[in-house]
Amino acid sequence: MAFTAENLEQVIRQVGEPIARALGVEILEVQCTGRPANPLVRLILDKKGGVGIEDCEQFHQSLRRTWEVIHPEQSMCRFEVSSPGLDRPLREQKDFQRVVGERLRVILRNPMNKHSVVLGRLITVTDTGIHLIDDQSKNIQEICVVWADIAKARLEVTF
Repeated sequence: MAFTAENLEQVIRQVGEPIARALGVEILEVQCTGRPANPLVRLILDKKGGVGIEDCEQFHQSLRRTWEVIHPEQSMCRFEVSSPGLDRPLREQKDFQRVVGERLRVILRNPMNKHSVVLGRLITVTDTGIHLIDDQSKNIQEICVVWADIAKARLEVTF
């Protein structure tokens, strides 16, 4: 059975989700590239507290073995497994909920008080948006950003 990039992603998720749950990780993203005869599948994992190299290796080995049993005709499929990185992008509400208490950089679609970027500590995630504490300015204030106004958001890495 030959897979297209679209249905390969779906099949990978169906095979990988039970493995991820058993290992205590979550599949954030699946990207399929390359030739159909030799596809490259990139998986990004996360968990509370962050994903380590051991988590990625364990998931990779389990997925590889399971894939070869379930889809032996697609054994040429190559897998790369990684964490989302320190400055991971935040896209969905659950991504924001996972990082409550962390510092974020939020790029706005519509400038707020002449600023198109908001930096602050995430304090609340609601159905309507996010609430940040801007602790960089002289007057510490809470900033509310509705989902529709968020163009991009990332964890703000500080050393």
